[in-house]
Amino acid sequence: MRSALLSTLELTQAGRPRAFERLGGRSLIAWQVDMARDLGCTRIICLAQRDSEPLQDLHESVESAGLEFQLVRGPLPLARLLSADQELVVIADGLVIDRERLAATIGEQRGVAALPAEEGLAAGFERIDADHAWGGVLVTRARIAEQLADMPPDCDTISVLLRLALQAGARLVNVSAEALDSGEWLLVRDRAVLAMREEALLDRSVESAAWSAPGTALSRRIARALAPDALDRGPATALGLGALGLLGAVVLAQLGLSLAGLTSFIVGAFTLKLGEALGRLKARLRGIGPGTRRADLLRNILDFSLVMALSLPFELDSLPQRMFLPLMFVGLLRLGESLAPEKWRAAWGDRLLAASILLPAAWFGVLDQAVAGLSLLALGLCLFFRRESKITRA
Repeated sequence: MRSALLSTLELTQAGRPRAFERLGGRSLIAWQVDMARDLGCTRIICLAQRDSEPLQDLHESVESAGLEFQLVRGPLPLARLLSADQELVVIADGLVIDRERLAATIGEQRGVAALPAEEGLAAGFERIDADHAWGGVLVTRARIAEQLADMPPDCDTISVLLRLALQAGARLVNVSAEALDSGEWLLVRDRAVLAMREEALLDRSVESAAWSAPGTALSRRIARALAPDALDRGPATALGLGALGLLGAVVLAQLGLSLAGLTSFIVGAFTLKLGEALGRLKARLRGIGPGTRRADLLRNILDFSLVMALSLPFELDSLPQRMFLPLMFVGLLRLGESLAPEKWRAAWGDRLLAASILLPAAWFGVLDQAVAGLSLLALGLCLFFRRESKITRA
């Protein structure tokens, strides 16, 4: 069993707890919980002077992730929680490490992360010998914590554990100074440094999108501009507003207002895509893979709404005739995403682009003709300009 020891005791230069400074819409200690989980920890032990509302929120989030949470106020309670057959991961207060870098450096091994002394000390890390500074992470057998029972209650528990691990012969795991320069290995001491790291982290987490699919590209760029403030509630809010816009499109189309219906579809679809972009950015920030089932659901909702907006109004006896062309149109759009020339596939998958092209046609009263023309264009591209098959005949 691996337990992680985190701390909320250190303060920034402005006098605020390092652990609760925000990075990408989350507290630093929440990022450290993810780091601990990546290192195989099943229990989070938090060192704090007293309980507080942020700690209670952290407690709930840790347990909702399936981990155990314990709050301790000093070395003696910590020693009582650990047994000799366990492993202990210690993460310095205010430390943030790129998760891929952490996995490549530490992984499942035991040891003490060590930076070059000059660069490490300049970045605020603690010296451990003439040539090295502590990198802020150590993984050791928990039996060293037994000696904490002999320590004064006001001692620096993290620093004492570091010294005990080194005395027990823990090996050094070298971390290059390049990790400090790139911001992948960062000890937060003030908000200015954190802001620089936040910008770099957000820029790296944004998914690129070509302007051949303007709806997708624009929504992702606006999502980046709204981050990190909009990452908590923004996805749900945007998805809800987008759904209302799509519903409005269907209602307006049923009333015979095809131009207003398409306009409402464009607004709703863009808001829905913005919510999806915010959600994907939030997931990438937290190291969560893209939810393909959710993406497929949103895609199906968009296509269903577009079919309805183009089919309505209809009576029951005209249902097959009214739905045939919109269904064929959306089906060919999907076909174009796979079979059209490579550089145009993203464009065929952008429903905002398709609806925007149809909007002038609705204004001039030739919507059905425009839908038919785009359908023929998609079919022609798929039949005569499709990519060469990579499947060879036997």
